[in-house]
Amino acid sequence: MNNLLHTRVMNGMTSCLRILVLPFLAIAPLAAAPAWRSELTTSVPGSFPIPAPTRLELRVSWNGMVDAGKVRIEFAPQDVKKAGSYVIRSSASSLGPAEVLFPYKTSFWSELVPDTLRPRFFQSLEDDKTEHVTTTIRYFSDRVECGNVTKQIKDGSSKQKDRVFTSSPVFDLFSAMLHVRSQKLDDGDRSTLVIHPFETPYLLRVKVVGREVHNGRNTIRLTLGMRKIDRKTGELQPYKKLKQDATLWLSDDAERMPVELRAAAFIGDIRVTRVLLEHP
Repeated sequence: MNNLLHTRVMNGMTSCLRILVLPFLAIAPLAAAPAWRSELTTSVPGSFPIPAPTRLELRVSWNGMVDAGKVRIEFAPQDVKKAGSYVIRSSASSLGPAEVLFPYKTSFWSELVPDTLRPRFFQSLEDDKTEHVTTTIRYFSDRVECGNVTKQIKDGSSKQKDRVFTSSPVFDLFSAMLHVRSQKLDDGDRSTLVIHPFETPYLLRVKVVGREVHNGRNTIRLTLGMRKIDRKTGELQPYKKLKQDATLWLSDDAERMPVELRAAAFIGDIRVTRVLLEHP
């Protein structure tokens, strides 16, 4: 691939990493009472238990052929002790030729309340060739406060942007994943949820398509559709990086962890596939 194509592949990879663990969550009314409010589903966790300490590793590829990156997610890492919080941390980076042409590294940190699966704090650190971006999100009973600092690597200059999203409850990436994972997920079930994973809130529509064998495993197949939410008006806006709904396969077992995500991005088919699942 040429440089432009590699850059587009990595942009698509970044988008997929962000929605990998977005299959899930819920929200209370916005002041303007937008029409989509009537779709929203419960924010109460289901009966499926929260994961024991678990490490999940995934491979990111373009059209299932070109390796583009790797992802690690750790649920309740044993070397972290934080009273009253369930901690999830994650890291990702580009690989191979993509690493040479578009070096990208990121790490995520999430703290949530175990009983409610509600987030308290989320932070992401992202680095590429030109800039270092730190996003810090704090979740309160009536709002989300988001701070974003972008530092240019070349000259050291930085720019800060602070935003507030007035709504509740709102979930981050991982609390949302665990919330929907906890539900029954019967065939045909639908969830319409709101998340604030980074600097923008989204409406997520999830549908359980059915059960099937995928990559040699019994799985639950879900579709994921995303729309941006205007934080001031509550209006829905297109999420242009996805051409159509993404497909996520969760293992249909005691783990209910991602087996594969496929997303038709604007640069082609992006796949995020499990390569390792273990309990340290």
